[in-house]
Formats: sequence, C-alpha cells, structure tokens
Amino acid sequence: GSSTRKKTVPKDSSQGEVSANVSELADQTTMELILSEVKSLASRMKDMDASIGTRLDTIDVALGDLKTSVGSVESSLSLLSSRTADLEKRMEEAEGRISGTEDSLGAYGTSIATMEKIVEQLQLKIDDLENRGRRKNLKIINLPEKVEGNTPLVDFLQEMLPTLVGLPAEHPALEIERAHRALAPAPAPNKPPRSILVRFLRYSHREAVLNAAKKKRDIFHGGSLLRFYPDLSAEVLRRRREFGAVVKELIRRDKYRGFAYPARLRCLHEGRIRFFDTSEAAAA
Repeated sequence: GSSTRKKTVPKDSSQGEVSANVSELADQTTMELILSEVKSLASRMKDMDASIGTRLDTIDVALGDLKTSVGSVESSLSLLSSRTADLEKRMEEAEGRISGTEDSLGAYGTSIATMEKIVEQLQLKIDDLENRGRRKNLKIINLPEKVEGNTPLVDFLQEMLPTLVGLPAEHPALEIERAHRALAPAPAPNKPPRSILVRFLRYSHREAVLNAAKKKRDIFHGGSLLRFYPDLSAEVLRRRREFGAVVKELIRRDKYRGFAYPARLRCLHEGRIRFFDTSEAAAA
C-alpha cells in the first residue's frame, strides 16, 4: 500500500503567529485606551475653557467696576487736593491776620495799661472830690424818730447840738444849711431810727461838733446812745470795713483810736499812736 504522509507545521512557526496576534491585540487595546483618555482630556479641556471664559468675563466686569471706582477716587482726590490748597491759602491768610492782630494787641496792651493807670488816678480824684464835697456833713446815728416834734429839724439841731456834745459857751452859734433823715420809709416803733445827715455852713462847725462828740464819747438823748460820724464816700467806707476784725479786737483791748483820712487805722500801741494802711499790717 501506499503510505500517507502527514503534513506537519513547525512548532516555532505557530508560536510566532500567536505572539504576533497577541501583540496586535495589545497594541489595539492600548490605542483604544489612549484614544479614550484623549477624548476625556479633550472634554475636560473644553469644560475648563468654558469655566475659564466665564471667570475671565467676571474678572473683566470686576476690573471695569474697579476702574470706575478708581476714577471716582481720583476725582475725589482731585477735589480734596483743590480744597486742601484753598484751606492752606486761607490758613496762611488767617495766620497773617493773627500775627497782625497780636502785634496790634501788644501796642493796645501798652495803651490799655496806660489808660487803666489814668482811670485809677481819675477814680482817686473823683473819690477825693466826693469826700471834699462831704466835708461839711455830719451823720448822727440813733436819734429817735420825731424827737424834734413840730420844730423843723434844722432849728432843733442848731439849738440842741451845742448842749448835747458840750461845745464851749463862747463857740459861735451853729449854722446848718440843711438836715434830713435817711431817704427810707419810717421804721416800725421797735426798729432802729433812721440816721440823720446834717450839712453845716462851715467845715469848722462840723469839726467842732465831731471832736466834742469824740471827746465826750457817751452821749444820750431820750435814753438812746447817739453816735456821730463824718459823711464819707462808699469807697472810703469799703476800705475802712476791711479792718473790721482788727477794729473789734482793738476795741476789746481799748486800743482803738479811729481812722485817719481816708482809711488809715489809728490805734494805741506801747503807749503811742500808730497808723496802719492795711488790715494785714495791723493784724501782724
């Protein structure tokens, strides 16, 4: 018989084909994966482009608003700068006026000081003239109301005063120009009487009555202790009242000797008369 020969494939050839097929499949899979990744990346890039575009639009709007705000600020700064320059100019003008005013005040200060000195001197002169006009006046305190009866007060005093204060018999008759009670309503019966202001025709008559009253000291009329004082201006009385506490202490010690004109305290100290111009000096 005839023999049949089997066709045999070489083992190495079959394995090569399988390897080629496997490699081809792997390359195809890899390409598909790469393609898928590329498509995914492209999609993401597209989304990113859309998002970036939106953000850029938002930034553009914000930059526009910022530009508008900056323009407004620049305008305000320009206006503020203009106002500041105007204020600086006005400040310079004000400083100039203030400097001029201060210079003027310096000159005025000197003038005012001079005028104050002149006014003080004039006040002293006026007060002196007022007291000179009062030199003939005498003030009588505590003389009872209506003690003169129906007799005019001037006539009553001209007749009564010489005997009351103890004037010498040879003293000329007193001549009184006028006399009146203090210009106030008549007091109630249990209240102190109004003082009496007497103006003599001659200063020497007033001095005689006043000195006689000081010498006699306790003078009574109708049971009332009378007091006699010179008629002085309000300024002199004010200055004398400043010695009030010192005068009370001197009276307590029986060393008070009255005042020398206009307001010099007179007191007895170590057997001699001393004078003080201020209450501080007298208290010391």
